[in-house]
Amino acid sequence: MYLLAATTITYVTNLVAGLRRPKYRWAEWLFLICLIILLGGNTQNADFFTYQWLYQAHIPYGEPGYRVLTRIGPMLGLDYRQFRLVLAAIFLVVLYIGIKKLTTHSAVFLAFYFCYPFFLDLIQLRNFMMMALLVYASHFLLEKTYRNLALFTFFVLLGASLQVLGVLYLLVIPLYYFDSRNLWKIGLLSIVFLASVIVMVPAFSQLLLELLGQLHLSHLSLYFVQKVRLGYLPFWLFSIFDLVFTYFSYHYLTERQLLTPRQRQIIWLMFTFTVVGVLTMPMYTYEFSFARALRDVIPFMIVAFLITLDALPRKQYLRWLYIGIFLAYVLAVVYFEMVPLLHDTIIPAFSNNWLLGS
Repeated sequence: MYLLAATTITYVTNLVAGLRRPKYRWAEWLFLICLIILLGGNTQNADFFTYQWLYQAHIPYGEPGYRVLTRIGPMLGLDYRQFRLVLAAIFLVVLYIGIKKLTTHSAVFLAFYFCYPFFLDLIQLRNFMMMALLVYASHFLLEKTYRNLALFTFFVLLGASLQVLGVLYLLVIPLYYFDSRNLWKIGLLSIVFLASVIVMVPAFSQLLLELLGQLHLSHLSLYFVQKVRLGYLPFWLFSIFDLVFTYFSYHYLTERQLLTPRQRQIIWLMFTFTVVGVLTMPMYTYEFSFARALRDVIPFMIVAFLITLDALPRKQYLRWLYIGIFLAYVLAVVYFEMVPLLHDTIIPAFSNNWLLGS
């Protein structure tokens, strides 16, 4: 269990160093290396053997971008384990660089990210790659130029070529640039909440299921089967919390003029991503995999939290209340998402790693 010990030590060191001033970047880098080893060297998770077989058998799978990568890997002489390690290293670095462009508290971000959703990303590598590109792309929208708009679009489409859900985040462009009165956001959210109520009615739910079943989207059609009952309700609550939390952060701090212009811009951008992230809420009733949209906005939630924490007066009671509410949210998400993975994914992640010969 050397990996568990190393991860624990670097996690604590990274968190303590991140809370100090000046910050010690070496602690972040050590913890980032541990994350790369965990993510890239893992050989026991729900998807590993399936993807390994597909890779070694040269069977095309997934979206076009991922198919291209699975062709390049063998050309470079990489087996699946090496291929996965390279992807994990590249996209964890991309995520890290993207976060540093949004907040100075990258060490604290990594600490939260490790709690959730890191171990889900360990399983669903393609979704992680898409999310990392999405986080990196977000900073381009902070400056409204055609070049930055083109770069944001490029990276989002690149992410969508790895996991098709990424294309949904192109909606961030009109919602962030052109919806100054929030009418589009209100309209979209109203439709989502109405649809969420409608799909709870069995007759409407079955009708929607039949319509979705007519779509010819290869492996995606497997998701259009009703597999859950009321288990989606906590995830609905999490999505609603994301919206309320980020909007409150923006509204409260803006009213009291506690934000710098850039901080205000970043939090509003984080809120816009959150709005797009909840658009799949009605689909939670069919397949929990659609809740990965909730997971994809978690990095933006953490960034909004860190910026708000910076802006709130240190001795104000609201600051501690804010911290308590966010930590309670993280604990709830960890309970519903991480605890079920404890024996099948999390514990094996520290004992089944080819880089350490185990």
